[in-house]
Amino acid sequence: MTKEHLINFQPEHRRTYHLAESPRSRIVALITGTVVPLLFCLFLFACSTAPTTEDIKKAESHNKRGASFLSNGDLNKAFVEFQEALKVNPENRETLNYLGYISYRYGKNEEAVSYYKKALAIDPNYSEAVNNLGVTYAALEQWDKAIHQFNAALKDPTYRTPDLAYSNLGFVYYMKGEYREAEMALREALVRNPVSARTMYVLGLVYIKLGDDSLAIDSLMKAIGMVPDYIDAHWELANIHLRSGDKARALKHFEVVAEKGEDAAMVRNAAEHIQNLKYAY
Repeated sequence: MTKEHLINFQPEHRRTYHLAESPRSRIVALITGTVVPLLFCLFLFACSTAPTTEDIKKAESHNKRGASFLSNGDLNKAFVEFQEALKVNPENRETLNYLGYISYRYGKNEEAVSYYKKALAIDPNYSEAVNNLGVTYAALEQWDKAIHQFNAALKDPTYRTPDLAYSNLGFVYYMKGEYREAEMALREALVRNPVSARTMYVLGLVYIKLGDDSLAIDSLMKAIGMVPDYIDAHWELANIHLRSGDKARALKHFEVVAEKGEDAAMVRNAAEHIQNLKYAY
């Protein structure tokens, strides 16, 4: 699995999904992600006069180019463009939000927090940055701070993607072990976006923790119905069926993991289960 399977947050005018989908030991590692070294120096903020109309236009031009690079996955070039935008207009909340996002993607969570806080100092009601700050706090395992941010975003009636904040909130409650609260938040997310495989998957994890395998299977199967190669959902289903003694169904899901999984340890474990189950027949 990749970092994109974790938790979601949105640069301005862009909705990006990051799914949260594995047991705690693997979730935390994936939230943090692989740190890619920065190939450029961070721009140091300095005192400046208010940006002119020309400065604002230049900044917007850099932002557009940066957003284009970002949508194509080129974080380095996007970072450079957003830093150029910040030089000419350091009061642009979207620029700071983008820089926070890129810092998060590089695993530089403290820098991401700093950028988001600067964006919110400019506009305290900027709910996208509020949510994104919550995501970064979750990456730092500062669960209560993350919960505060997601709830703050949800208080904004103009917030465009409340399903994401509810889904994030459910994920954090799950990580805290507060499973009923997680269930409620995830169900609120599904009311607003019933086709989120990520949310449905995490709900399945919650039901596993609550000891309700029937509801867990239902949620995980719905996640697979949305994303057939949802490897982590197959893994959880395989283990549920293995525990219940349904060897045929367990074998079916382990085979998907072994064939299509990317996590080496998970694939190896699935292969071992397959061998044992086939031997049992």
